[in-house]
Amino acid sequence: MKPVRSKHISTFGSQLTSIVSVTLVLLLLGLVALTGLTGRALTDDVRRNIGFIVRMHRDAPESSINNVKKALGSARYVEHYVYSSAEDILAGESAMLGEDISELVEINPFCSEFDVKVRPGYANGDSIDLIGTKLKALADVEEIITEADVIKNVDTTFRRVSGVLLIVAGVLLFISFVLINNTVSLAIYSRRFIIHTMRLVGATAGFIRRPFVLAGCRNGLIAGLLSCAVLAGVRVWAGEAEPMAASALPWLPVMVWVLAGTVLTGVAVCAVASLFATTRQLRQSYDEMFLK
Repeated sequence: MKPVRSKHISTFGSQLTSIVSVTLVLLLLGLVALTGLTGRALTDDVRRNIGFIVRMHRDAPESSINNVKKALGSARYVEHYVYSSAEDILAGESAMLGEDISELVEINPFCSEFDVKVRPGYANGDSIDLIGTKLKALADVEEIITEADVIKNVDTTFRRVSGVLLIVAGVLLFISFVLINNTVSLAIYSRRFIIHTMRLVGATAGFIRRPFVLAGCRNGLIAGLLSCAVLAGVRVWAGEAEPMAASALPWLPVMVWVLAGTVLTGVAVCAVASLFATTRQLRQSYDEMFLK
């Protein structure tokens, strides 16, 4: 007589399925996080090139110029600035045109100015306008020239990209929890009769939950480490293929935080899912275990 093959779901098989599923979900979340951080770093690089020009009056005394230098040097919104005197600008324009402009004009038509680059956090339209208003109040400052169109385009693009990434991250986080919860629930369901037997011999709910929650933490840790290994490999490959990616995603502290967050997310989500799944099984009667 041909033996009947058992359809029982093995504990090892259910745990392996859980680990593989959680690893894939964590890998997807990690890739989204890396994409968002890369986009943020590139946006900050663009913002560092945004600034304004402080143009002084033609006859501004040295004391007024020093006051502006002092104000810019102590301002926390300044990334760096370059001061150019009227003579420096005249010499630069002459070099660019290939002839001495001073021989064509009687007086220097240029004014001394400061080319100011602001920190990424201040590279938006409202901050630039507020900074310009304060600097315009200084003595002998003729005008503040801003890159209004560039600032507006950067602000609009940053808001759109941030909104899309937040929506994608939220959807993926919800989907990941559902998938992980279903996977862990399958693993718990395969051991429902063991749970029922433990209840029959008088085991408390906390005693029954403990090994399943610990197993979920272990599976989440393994899945997190596996996904971290893949993410680290992606970072190494991206750094070798594109140097800009290496500068946008430095190992310290960006990659360390991403990898640590991936592991902690795996452990936390698997622990919570194991807790919910075990509690759901504990609430079922013996007859209900045969209905699924």
